Amino acid sequence: MKIKRIIVPLIFIVIGAGLGVGGTIAKDKIFPGSSSGTAQVEKVTEEVGPLIEMKDEFMINLDGGGMVKTNIVLEGVNKKSQEKITAKEIFLRDRIISVIGSKGIDDIRTNEGREKLKEELLTELNNVCGDQVKEVLFKNFIYD
Repeated sequence: MKIKRIIVPLIFIVIGAGLGVGGTIAKDKIFPGSSSGTAQVEKVTEEVGPLIEMKDEFMINLDGGGMVKTNIVLEGVNKKSQEKITAKEIFLRDRIISVIGSKGIDDIRTNEGREKLKEELLTELNNVCGDQVKEVLFKNFIYD
């Protein structure tokens, strides 16, 4: 009688555990990549290249009136790029002034506009220094 009281609940526990494990395995086979309602985030760690801060602040007149005041930091593609970027700094500064100066206040007022400006600067600066710039970063960005 005592054994029956122990065996019956034990059987239910084993069957329940088996169904739980089996259900989880079946769910993973039928719906791969989903995990009980939580999103899986894949962490991508990208190595940061050398950061090269342009020496002086930029104060640039905008096309059609207005002005931008900014400090720019460039991320190099690798360790060797820092030397190449630094050697071409005066040419890079000139290109930055040309690109930003060709923009109107409405072109840079929004986040989308500044992101487009960064993309254009990245393209132009890589033309100057042979694809050594990975990212253009604004340390500050004030327009008037």
